[in-house]
Amino acid sequence: MLVGAVVLTAPAFAQDDDRLAPQPLTFSDQSPTVSIYGLPRADGYTVAQPGAWHAGLRIDYTSHYTEQESGNESLLFDGETTRAALVFRRGFAGRWQASVEIPFVDHSGGFADGFIDDFHDVFGFADGGRSGAPDDRQTFRYQRDGRLALDVSDSPSGIGDVRLGLKKRLPGVGDWGMAVAGELKLPTGDADRLTGSGAADVSLWATIGNNQSGTSRWRMLAGAGGLYSGEGDVLERQRVQEVAFGWATLGYALTPAFVVEVQAYAHSAFYEDTDIEALDGTAVAGALGFDWQLTQQSSLDFAIIEDLNTGASPDVSFMLGLRHDF
Repeated sequence: MLVGAVVLTAPAFAQDDDRLAPQPLTFSDQSPTVSIYGLPRADGYTVAQPGAWHAGLRIDYTSHYTEQESGNESLLFDGETTRAALVFRRGFAGRWQASVEIPFVDHSGGFADGFIDDFHDVFGFADGGRSGAPDDRQTFRYQRDGRLALDVSDSPSGIGDVRLGLKKRLPGVGDWGMAVAGELKLPTGDADRLTGSGAADVSLWATIGNNQSGTSRWRMLAGAGGLYSGEGDVLERQRVQEVAFGWATLGYALTPAFVVEVQAYAHSAFYEDTDIEALDGTAVAGALGFDWQLTQQSSLDFAIIEDLNTGASPDVSFMLGLRHDF
């Protein structure tokens, strides 16, 4: 996650702890009808050293507001979602890494509508009509052909879908490091409460980034892959089971310990047979944030995420990640 005060070793396949390798802003789409599936977070090419453990806490706070109508369909997403996840990683011989993520999801009317309105005004971002909506309301509702296909309005919370990951670092080329990775998302959440999808998902992706030798202030990273999701219990008749995704990160190290970053993350639609952009639109989100190595073992990353394709992804999200290496 964060880059820190470092003593460089001679260039090699990998440094002892890769603290000068590019690290992404570790977010993904937190829409209530997308985050329930196994869309992975942006990822780098580094892995934990054999026998080493990394423990982390990720917190996403997302404010939703979109109201859309088309023909016989209408959708209203209004509310706030807080997602807190414990993440554990362990390195193995052969530059392999295994991981597990255990999330807790809370949907609510929240408290920050006024702050988000001011945030949009200050930076000149489109608010999609949220400034005229009631404050602190929670409703995720989709109506089709006169029938409520989705209605979650009781501020639910609970354990989300647990994820198991496996990652392999590849030799790379010159200063460019590479890795391939995958995740299995298990149906441990509750589809009726939008804390899970009700099905297992599998995602696979590849990542490439510069600064494997640790000599550049510029940090560049890109990744792309695909997701195959189970049919699940949320809008199952409209589900798209195969989804493409990708991200690109550009960072600059102001000091060896502090890297500022911009990042874009995009994915194809999770639903079809609809004219509602929040369901069938290609989502593109942009983020501004930083990586900060607090100590030799501890790091922090933070990002503000805005929808670049208004209406297809959440209005605004804030991401905070903490990690400690053992």
